[in-house]
Amino acid sequence: MYNLSTMETTAVTLNLSQDDRLKLSVSQAVCEDVNINVVETLVEYVYTGTITLTEDNVEELLITSDLFQIDWVKKECENFLESIMNSSNCFQIWRLADMTSCKSLRDVAHKYILGHFDDLFESEELLLLRFKEIKELITDDHLSVRSEDNVYKTVLNWVKYDQNNRKVHLVELMSYIRLHLISPPFLRNNVSTEPLLKEDPKYDKLLLDAAFYQLTPVNERKCVPGRVRIKKIPECCNENFHVFLLGGNEPDDCLHRQHNRCKVYDFSRRKLVSIANMNSRRSSNSAIALNGFIYSVGGKGGLEGTLETAERYDPFNKRWNYIASMMNPRKNTAICTHNHSIYAIGGTGSRSVEKYSPALNIWEWSVDVHKYGDQCHAAALADNIYCFVDNSRFCFDPREGRWHKLNDTTDEGYFKLVSCVDALFYIGERECKFLDIRVNRWESMPPISKREGFSAVAHNNIYVLGGTKDNKDETNVERYNIRNNEWTIVDSMEIVPRSGGILVIDGCFNLN
Repeated sequence: MYNLSTMETTAVTLNLSQDDRLKLSVSQAVCEDVNINVVETLVEYVYTGTITLTEDNVEELLITSDLFQIDWVKKECENFLESIMNSSNCFQIWRLADMTSCKSLRDVAHKYILGHFDDLFESEELLLLRFKEIKELITDDHLSVRSEDNVYKTVLNWVKYDQNNRKVHLVELMSYIRLHLISPPFLRNNVSTEPLLKEDPKYDKLLLDAAFYQLTPVNERKCVPGRVRIKKIPECCNENFHVFLLGGNEPDDCLHRQHNRCKVYDFSRRKLVSIANMNSRRSSNSAIALNGFIYSVGGKGGLEGTLETAERYDPFNKRWNYIASMMNPRKNTAICTHNHSIYAIGGTGSRSVEKYSPALNIWEWSVDVHKYGDQCHAAALADNIYCFVDNSRFCFDPREGRWHKLNDTTDEGYFKLVSCVDALFYIGERECKFLDIRVNRWESMPPISKREGFSAVAHNNIYVLGGTKDNKDETNVERYNIRNNEWTIVDSMEIVPRSGGILVIDGCFNLN
């Protein structure tokens, strides 16, 4: 008998049919092995038309109603089990649904296991699965995991649980693991040193192929065929982050004069709060966060023209202070962080690159990007820096100290570039798509609603805000749910960002 946990006891009132009465009376006459308490419950259902489902009786009732072909009771048992499904009973419900031919219930349990695999892969219930069941799970493209490392751990744990009998399945199961997606440290320290894998030379090629793929520069990797597992991400309801809006142009000002005001949008509370003003008026400035500080770099400064100055906001003393100035004045420059440094890349009329060290408070030259243009956006991901200049794309490996030109080009038009969950997201006026750098493949996305001059930030999902629509300010905030592959309007802001710096900070932030 299965032991299922439940939230509460549920009473279900059923209308008993004449057909159910007949099936029950016949089955009682021919079956002697059923639980007497379950039979009494079904007899009560015969006379009262009411049945009470609890955690103690629902499984036996499902098995018995399936045996006696009492379909309405069977359906109510399925609904009850769906309502109480959790990480402690999902495997048991999956097996029970198989045994009683409840396809709908089995599909729900299967989907639950795939979606919560990171919480389940070390459970004893998973170790008790049969070979065909473990194979069904790890070969499913909808298996949702934070890392392919966990799929490898699942296979090894399952084999070692009954090594003498299960070792025969190891070669086949290993072939289903996307070894090229396993993290390099784990591949080096765990997979390559596993004694079970060293016993058979068949594994050598699998490991060599994975190592070769990971050592190949991203821009030179061949597209890996087949689908990629869904990357496990937090649910989108956890929107505990803050969007900083730094400077920009004055609203309703035909001269587009700059201002130095700063606002913070608390997304979890849907609240806009002012913080201290910057020391300089700036628009077309770039903003980034590093080590708990907020940086505003370059931009246009009215009569001062293009600025080389930069400043930093300290959230503890709530004050902006100038830091060392850049060597070149810059506006509309791409900015990102890598290895505790800030990179300012290109900008309007420039392709030079500077790197800022907060510890030393100095800027130094880095390697120039190959092109300059009107639009320049950058994002750091997996030890590389990606820079999109107009419709050209480049990748910089700081370890090599050189830029690589990526073959694919983007459509012309306004766009933003953000990174999230092992992917680069290109959000443009005309098209949206993302590059999964694990397999070096572009995937299409639904387009955003019609708007121009918008900003984009990433926090588990992608958020687009600001800009104009039909020459009017666009106040709606759109969210792209990576898991569901859809855009939805989630809020309306009190203020529209206009050509200022914008960045996102994760978690709690003291605004008092």
